Amino acid sequence: MKKSLIALAALAAVTAASAQSTVTISGVYSFSYQTDLTNTAANGALVTVNSARGGNSAAAAATNIDGQGFAVTDANLKLAAVEDLGGGLKASFDYTLETGNFRGAPATRADSGMAVSGGFGSVAMRNTRHSDLLASIASPAISLPDSLYDGLGILSRSGIDTVSYTAPTFSGFTASVTYAEGNDGAIDVPTAAATPKSASILGVNYANGPLSVSYAMKASSLNASSTVKKNQNELAVSYDLGVAKVGFAYDDKTTTASTDKSASGYSITVPVGAVSLGAQMFKRGVLKQTDFGVSYAFSKRTTLSAAMGKLAGHATAENNGNQSRIKLAHSF
Repeated sequence: MKKSLIALAALAAVTAASAQSTVTISGVYSFSYQTDLTNTAANGALVTVNSARGGNSAAAAATNIDGQGFAVTDANLKLAAVEDLGGGLKASFDYTLETGNFRGAPATRADSGMAVSGGFGSVAMRNTRHSDLLASIASPAISLPDSLYDGLGILSRSGIDTVSYTAPTFSGFTASVTYAEGNDGAIDVPTAAATPKSASILGVNYANGPLSVSYAMKASSLNASSTVKKNQNELAVSYDLGVAKVGFAYDDKTTTASTDKSASGYSITVPVGAVSLGAQMFKRGVLKQTDFGVSYAFSKRTTLSAAMGKLAGHATAENNGNQSRIKLAHSF
């Protein structure tokens, strides 16, 4: 009898512990017809780029050309878990798998991390990628093959490991501090490479009704290279007018080179029932990206969108030109 009571107590404890954990599986799948500027021709002599789409004749053995056709553009799966630790504390975990857009493509680990949160705020450890407030104002109505992080050079992105603390929100203000290592899952090894090996990031966000303002200061003082700016400032502002949401963002120059320029961005999204219209423009010096798009929401999870954009100012002529995408996407 005593053993039975102990077993029942253990079972009850396990059941209670399980009830305190929540596991979710989510993801997105999309299929598109698109024209992009980032395909590479193995034999450029056999390829002539359609000049009407902004390309030129390929003369080199390999060159970037604009390709077009159908493609699986997203096939991602995310696993997330939240556990109630008691006393107002929670532990969370997430892990994302991404696959390529061709048959047989392996699944690769994308953004992942874990955190502990409570009344004190949140402490998180993540393997993620560089981000920039310039990208935060991008219109959700626009989806294109070559986004702000791809191909043109306005923004760059690479894998990093981060540890961050986010304070509780007070009167609309939320502050955070992040230490980032410029690597992707490995230990940080000293190197003479020009890219930053570590950075400290101070972030402040203010949200009040239709207004949202975000500021970040990135300090790369631990980087060995003198070409990287020691401090970089970013700012993003968005305002929801009801009939439209507008955004503005600014980003300092990233290096000490005289040829490097600061970046700016503007966006507008207009909701009309289930339809959203979007337009945006980003630039850094002579580099410029201009996009337009429209999306229609069949439901909260399934959307049909069409977009077109133009990249200009790149030193490599084949990277300039027009791109487009028609995409059907479903999230779950």
